[in-house]
Amino acid sequence: MYKKFSSFEELVNDMSIRDGVAIRYAGEDDIVRDISYSEFAEMIREEALHVKSDRSAVEVIRDEQDPATLVNIFSHVMAGCDIIVADPMVPEEITARASEAAEAAKAAREAMSDSGEKGEGELLFFTSGTTSRSKIVRLTSQSFCTSAWSGQSMLACGEGDVILSILPLSHVFGFVCSMLWGLAYGATIALGRGVRHLLDDALFFSPTILPAVPTLINAMLKFDTLNPGLKVALIGAAPCTPEVTAALRAKGIKVYLGYGLTETSSGIAITQDLDEPEALYPCPGADFRIEEDGEVTIATPCMMQGYIGAEPMFEGDRFFTGDLGWFDDKGRLHLKGRKKDVLLMADGTKIFCPEYEEDLVHLTGLADLGVTMKDGHAVLVAGSLSEDPATEADMRAKLLKTVGEYNRSLQRSQQIYDVIIRADSLPRTATGKIKRYELQEQISK
Repeated sequence: MYKKFSSFEELVNDMSIRDGVAIRYAGEDDIVRDISYSEFAEMIREEALHVKSDRSAVEVIRDEQDPATLVNIFSHVMAGCDIIVADPMVPEEITARASEAAEAAKAAREAMSDSGEKGEGELLFFTSGTTSRSKIVRLTSQSFCTSAWSGQSMLACGEGDVILSILPLSHVFGFVCSMLWGLAYGATIALGRGVRHLLDDALFFSPTILPAVPTLINAMLKFDTLNPGLKVALIGAAPCTPEVTAALRAKGIKVYLGYGLTETSSGIAITQDLDEPEALYPCPGADFRIEEDGEVTIATPCMMQGYIGAEPMFEGDRFFTGDLGWFDDKGRLHLKGRKKDVLLMADGTKIFCPEYEEDLVHLTGLADLGVTMKDGHAVLVAGSLSEDPATEADMRAKLLKTVGEYNRSLQRSQQIYDVIIRADSLPRTATGKIKRYELQEQISK
């Protein structure tokens, strides 16, 4: 049985007595440097002693994908600071407002607490949310350590493995699967060299395990930049096509698909039957249920503490994920899509937007398409086409013709009513999912 750590301090204490390389990175000269586990633990402890913290402190730590970032994360949490792990591209004004809100929330919690003990700080992550705008999720070192242990129980890593960390640490998938999981169980974490090297870092660092999102894996396949020694691809954050998994398996790479949320400290279900990677098994402690409308709800020991300034979608101890799914006869979870990806029409019929979009992308050859609601009807929105009115009119006519042919197989209430052309691209998340609430707002103006 693998050890389950209860805090970052307990994990760092364990690191200090290990052999092996914890962190591998390359400077601007592209010379590879290693930091041993004992050295890394000492760096964290020394920095924790110098961290000036008080009970209301909230520190913003920008994800720079370097050893200093990891040291700052561990040391600040161990010193009692709440931290916001932020993408470097997030504007200062947004992190400042988030920090202010988090400090006020922390002060209110501590004013109501009877305990004078000061434990480890919380980790705060931005999320796109389950139904609307970005929220700040409160997570703990214990929930993250439990998540790493759950993942290890389903897919083990260890000494001799090199995990390539090119996913943003400001997202929980990257934080756990490309960093914390490996450090908890003795693998070497190879920190990527930045955006310019996303596609060739696998050849540079020669990982055995690659956590990635589907778009990145697809690009690496296209340019043939996956290293020969890669054994495992762990794919999450967005749906992965059968074509991508087949291409990886043809290279002898084991494909694991993972499902998780920011609110659950990352993964809660993962592939176990390698010939059916889309069939997901619950991780230890993950209690799934499919509600009457098909929504997946979850209770897990990795659950968040709550949001900052927003109410979570809880009923009892169950979190409503906003995802649609079903169980097969082996008890494996299959995901269908997002609940907010469903349009409810006036007669009670429903439109599952991703299915329409997949069909229409294939029929039109255009990638930037989205389906949403306007004036009670389904409409197709096309982005990134042209600012030229003449070209726009011509394109709209072609799309209307294609949509008309597509509508013939649909009930009247489920047909697409109109086509809207945009000069700019559709609003999407970092993983390429359409921000439907934002798209809805834009076309309603």
